[in-house]
Amino acid sequence: MMKDVQPPGAKPPWPLRLTHWPGKLLRTLARVIPQAIEGYFGDRCGQHAAGIAYRVLFSLVPLSIVLVAIFGIILRDDNLKSQVIGEIVGTFPLSESGSAGVARQIEQLASPATALGLGSLLVFAWAATGMMAALRAGLETAMRVPRGRPAAHGKLVDLVLVICSAALVLGAVFLNLAQAVIFGWIAQPLASIGLDGGLLERAVRTGVPLLVTTIVVLLLYRFVPARRLNTGDALAGAIVTALLLLAISLVSGMIYERVKGLSISAVYASLTSALVFLYSVFLAASALLLGAEIAAAWSRPSAPTDESLVQQIRSVFFGLFVHQNTTARPRVERRVPTDPAP
Repeated sequence: MMKDVQPPGAKPPWPLRLTHWPGKLLRTLARVIPQAIEGYFGDRCGQHAAGIAYRVLFSLVPLSIVLVAIFGIILRDDNLKSQVIGEIVGTFPLSESGSAGVARQIEQLASPATALGLGSLLVFAWAATGMMAALRAGLETAMRVPRGRPAAHGKLVDLVLVICSAALVLGAVFLNLAQAVIFGWIAQPLASIGLDGGLLERAVRTGVPLLVTTIVVLLLYRFVPARRLNTGDALAGAIVTALLLLAISLVSGMIYERVKGLSISAVYASLTSALVFLYSVFLAASALLLGAEIAAAWSRPSAPTDESLVQQIRSVFFGLFVHQNTTARPRVERRVPTDPAP
């Protein structure tokens, strides 16, 4: 009995391709990570991250006012409106009393009842786009966009990002409400069979934001820069960014809780909280730009190499300290003795 011979050029069966997938993934990571790290520093993404944090610091209040104004127009349920405003104000590093005072002031400023109020909202909307413009410029730098959008086109993209942030806040509120309702339904059945519902709740409250963050970052990488990446390439960077953002949020939350528990004056406590918030925004922007570098490096085709996986991992490690695979400038020889020197 003769065995079937696979024709040349045909793909192997999918179980065999599945066994090769982990090694291929490791080789791709070994190629992408040093390129992304070198690109992060070479493109000066740290300076762009600092610029994003600076613009966030001055655009957060105008953005909050615009979002509250939008929700004040489209939402008629006062309870839902108060939850949305609480979600927005919750991003500020304030105490409970301070958050309540800021919420009242923002609600007063976000009233477009008069022509002056409408004009103020337009000014706040323009100020809120500064954060989006800094984010767009950083992503285009990390993804090596040769030519950005024209000024008016770019500003329209920034306005769309402001509107999308409103939809994101509303979606976060609905997700929190849905989780509370679902856990209220399943708490009693889980307790009756002896299962711990708290562990499931913690897993869901960690996994759902991670999934939402991955989707949001994927959309940012795909549509914000003036360069279209493939979905798979953008997804690779989005997953790394989502994991980094989760770690940053957990660590910054722990530090913020420690700061609130310190027995120091209110002035120093507020200043420390503001610094923790600002540095957390800087780290989050750095993670976003590093993920963009990973997505851009993932999209570039890999050059053929004879190195083993261990050798590539060693190159990754030593590449953090010295440049690897440096190519010398080609030597230009004279064609005839009378030619001038190059």
